[in-house]
Amino acid sequence: MGAALLWSGFHAWLLNHYFELSWTLAAWDSFIFNLCILSTVILLGSLLTYLPKTGIFQVTIGLGLILAVASQWIAAQALLQIIPSETAYLQFLSASTPIRWVIGFIIITGGGVGVIYYTRWKELLEVSSREEDTATMVREAELQKLQLQLQPHFLFNSLNSINALILVQPDQARQMVQQLSDFLRLTLKRADEPWVSLAQELEYLETYLAIEKVRFGHRLVVVLHIDEQSRMWPLPTLVLQPLLENAIKFGLYGTTGQISIEVSSRIVNNELLISISNPFDSDMLPDTGSGFGLNGLKRRLYLLYARNDLIQTTTLENRFLVNLTIPARS
Repeated sequence: MGAALLWSGFHAWLLNHYFELSWTLAAWDSFIFNLCILSTVILLGSLLTYLPKTGIFQVTIGLGLILAVASQWIAAQALLQIIPSETAYLQFLSASTPIRWVIGFIIITGGGVGVIYYTRWKELLEVSSREEDTATMVREAELQKLQLQLQPHFLFNSLNSINALILVQPDQARQMVQQLSDFLRLTLKRADEPWVSLAQELEYLETYLAIEKVRFGHRLVVVLHIDEQSRMWPLPTLVLQPLLENAIKFGLYGTTGQISIEVSSRIVNNELLISISNPFDSDMLPDTGSGFGLNGLKRRLYLLYARNDLIQTTTLENRFLVNLTIPARS
């Protein structure tokens, strides 16, 4: 609206300065002429929202031509009613009519094209927003699916162990049932917490290890080397349990003696580095199974950080080492 008033003032000044119209005539001419143009642009913009998109530019040019002629005829009739006795002005109005039509056509058609591009720009934004929302929903659904897939195989193993203990060691069976209940309750609670601190994740691991130690007894030893500065580092919830379960599975399989699993953490180059190592014997490997543990975790980390290099594995002196990198949250 401010731009329209400025243009009308400038238009009136041009009529007064170059065509020597009085300020009254110039003001009325500018006001009526620009009011008709503005109204026609608004009318054309409204019409374009209801027209099919096929051939929309050709339709806009045709409507612009028709509306330019109609708007200037209406403007001329209005001016004739307001200024009936100014012969010099009426001659000026008659002589300038073709130019007014051309100017009106350019402004009206330009306004219509502007409406078309603005409408399409808004549609593109809406499409982009919908695609982004859809991608986010798909990503969150996949993350939730991956998170829910972490526990079933561990739960089955625990139930089998409880079943085996019921007759021979009922006290340990009851203890394991209670610990498993606590573990599952904490797992359900964590499902609504996408991010936790390393200290919170370690508390969760203590509940998990208590169950595993009932299963394996003195054979399982877990040694933690946790840098104090890293305890408050945020990381995805339930990200360490599958790694530790993988270490227990491959470290204890085929052995009867005590094994030691080491877990360490430190901050390096503004990233949290967690290392988990376990004994490794290539001649004593369990069945491969689904391989979900590491693969599922890699997929989760990629969805969260868009990086494929956050989990690195290596074998060194009969120990299997997993290095997990957790970048700082942006």
